[in-house]
Amino acid sequence: MFLIWPEFGRAQAQELEWSFAERDELTLWHSQGQLRADDLGDHAQGAYDLVSDLIDVDVDAPLAIIVWPQGADPSDTSLYPSGIDQNAELRHVFRNSSGSVRSEVAGALIDAATGEHAGQVPFWMRSALGFWSAGPLPGFYLRRAGSVVLFDHEEYYSVEQLEIVPTTWQFQAKYFGQAGGMLAWFIQDWGPEALADLFETVGEGVPFYEAIEQVYGIPESRLIGEFTKNAERALLLNWPYIESQQKPFYERLNLNHVIIVAAAIPMAFLLFFVGKRLFYD
Repeated sequence: MFLIWPEFGRAQAQELEWSFAERDELTLWHSQGQLRADDLGDHAQGAYDLVSDLIDVDVDAPLAIIVWPQGADPSDTSLYPSGIDQNAELRHVFRNSSGSVRSEVAGALIDAATGEHAGQVPFWMRSALGFWSAGPLPGFYLRRAGSVVLFDHEEYYSVEQLEIVPTTWQFQAKYFGQAGGMLAWFIQDWGPEALADLFETVGEGVPFYEAIEQVYGIPESRLIGEFTKNAERALLLNWPYIESQQKPFYERLNLNHVIIVAAAIPMAFLLFFVGKRLFYD
């Protein structure tokens, strides 16, 4: 789907000077100079590497990303930069931000994983993977989502409510925080392999929530309830949402450590008193 901005005139469009950044898996085009093209190209490739590895998929065709200036009309192909591969998977970005570029790349990989059934993947999952591709979810999203049950005496969004993105920021924070928390829960408790299986199953034609039941064993009717039980933990997980597997320090202590600590305590007291005596003398 294209966005059309009538105020952007043909004369202005013809003055665009496109710069491009070519990376391993994609090429990004930008109209505000080579430095910005290179910066966003790095973000695009970074998102590709992270999400491709996470869900075990690649985009078959060359990936071309156009970052359009505000007010441009991408439905007019005469405005496209020259040199784009005619066989490329073309993606349009309408905000000059690294987050928007990373989300678009994540979306391209989701589409590659699910093929003709890409429309089955709900927006909350797409947005969660977009955030994941950029690193930790912003803290205000997590705080707002975490306060829903604890302080606001509300419930997290139902599956049906997740179909609609709220228009006000505090409810958007709840929405995106819950989406990120649900993805964190999936990755932490079942691992990346299960997430890859989820998209593969959707690509085979299984509806999204039926695929969740097949892969995670949770029917749609119980999904939000099961998340709610895990939300307090899931919303605190640090990116990339895998808890440390290192045992607590007290479980790593051995006999040698205990002997060293036991010997150090009286030595510390002795040094303290000797130092005190010397000071006052």
